[in-house]
Amino acid sequence: MSSPLIRLSHITLQVSNPQKIISDLVTKYRFRPFAARGLDGVAPCQVALRNGKVVFIVNETSKCSTLLYDSPVPLPSLDTACNVSYEVEDVPGLCQRLVSNGCSLLVPPTHLHSEAGSVSYCVVKSLLGNVRHTLIDRTRYTAAFLPGFQPLEKEEDGSPENVECIDHVTYACPRGSTPQVMEWYRRCLGFQHFPLCEGEDPNQGFQISGPQIGLRLTSVECPGRAEVGKIVLAESLLQQGINQVDQFLQHHKDGGIQHVGLLTPNIFRAAGDLTDSGVLFAGQPPSYYNNPQKKAEILRAGFTPQQLSQFGILLDSSAEFQNQKNDDQKILLQVFAEPLFSKDSFFLELIERRGAQGFGERNIRALWSSMQDMMDDMSKTVQEGAASQ
Repeated sequence: MSSPLIRLSHITLQVSNPQKIISDLVTKYRFRPFAARGLDGVAPCQVALRNGKVVFIVNETSKCSTLLYDSPVPLPSLDTACNVSYEVEDVPGLCQRLVSNGCSLLVPPTHLHSEAGSVSYCVVKSLLGNVRHTLIDRTRYTAAFLPGFQPLEKEEDGSPENVECIDHVTYACPRGSTPQVMEWYRRCLGFQHFPLCEGEDPNQGFQISGPQIGLRLTSVECPGRAEVGKIVLAESLLQQGINQVDQFLQHHKDGGIQHVGLLTPNIFRAAGDLTDSGVLFAGQPPSYYNNPQKKAEILRAGFTPQQLSQFGILLDSSAEFQNQKNDDQKILLQVFAEPLFSKDSFFLELIERRGAQGFGERNIRALWSSMQDMMDDMSKTVQEGAASQ
């Protein structure tokens, strides 16, 4: 089936202290608040923030069920990323099809009107954990954001946007659940398998193993709909110790949104800006950049190991890159930032694509190892702080 999704609209964060998360997104990640509701304290606080085409809505955790364009995660709940919203057409018809496929609607088709037109939406529960999807038809609406939100005072221009759009969303899945999750997204929303390596079996995914790394990664996309973004499904394999997927599942036992990849046109400028703002990025051991093969690859791509190591950026080039001219290079640059909420939860990734469409299979091990090291260091710091009190 063709996907009913047009583009990714926004991702919702449900948090107990919205002021802190909004402050971090503004001061550290350079997002700009542009619309809000509930600032008068009557309704739950909902604030929309933008950087490029990336939009996050920060929802205040509340017993109230009057959230717009969402359904609250049942309490008690940790701070969580819980809703990936997509633009669609024909919300009533799509809802009817979803229900016939056994889906649970958390919010039935709902219509809102304003002077700028009308919007229809529904909220469907996914098969995975607390993840839900708001499906919005705004084809008959002309204002900048959605009805019910008040525009905030326009900020002065001059703060350059350092990201373009959401490249992918990664879900942490309970062990053995990936095939069922893939099938749900295929049947209900039209996603198809996107191989992470040549000849990949969609039922087996891309597997990596090592100290504290036992992972199965599988990706899906909506063919021909780049603005929808890809979904990456991550689950742990049997191994010694626990890795970051297991750590995430200790608090989100049924799975959830582990991280979001933000596409940037210049990862060095973006990482430099965010570092200056106080963001901590997961670093790499010197051996990654000093490896003769990797060092030669970096130099062929027109960089130096020092440029990449300054921010912990990883580089992956296409297999045929060694025989290509510089104009035909296909390279991928990636780095993970610190968790946004707590050491075992949601975080952001910067990713720059120069012709590469995959996820850099040779980067995956290093990326996940660096994030694991960061989370272990954070855990150790917290434990040492508690012991000293």
